[in-house]
Amino acid sequence: MELMQKEQRRWERYPVKIRTKITINSNGETSSFYGEATDVSRGGLKLFMPRDVGASIVLLLELALPYNSRPMAIRGIIRNRTGFSYGIEFIRISKYEQETIAQACKTLQLLK
Repeated sequence: MELMQKEQRRWERYPVKIRTKITINSNGETSSFYGEATDVSRGGLKLFMPRDVGASIVLLLELALPYNSRPMAIRGIIRNRTGFSYGIEFIRISKYEQETIAQACKTLQLLK
């Protein structure tokens, strides 16, 4: 009998509740609405959004990470979905954004 191994993640996730502005450009039309990030890691986040959005769609996420007063605009791609919860992977992020996300995760880990 095979034992199933727990899925290994590259980065630890940290629970958060962050109001997030989401912008999607689909078929030449841009739409924006709000959702909520419910966990964050160095590589992405889990996002609740009250819309039906397909896989592999690129989103622009505008949010302020915990313990950082400066709002960020980060691109992400939908990697998976369960209901209205979407797994988002950050893409094309700058060195500054990487450092800011890493610092927020480090602070969240210290507060665990």
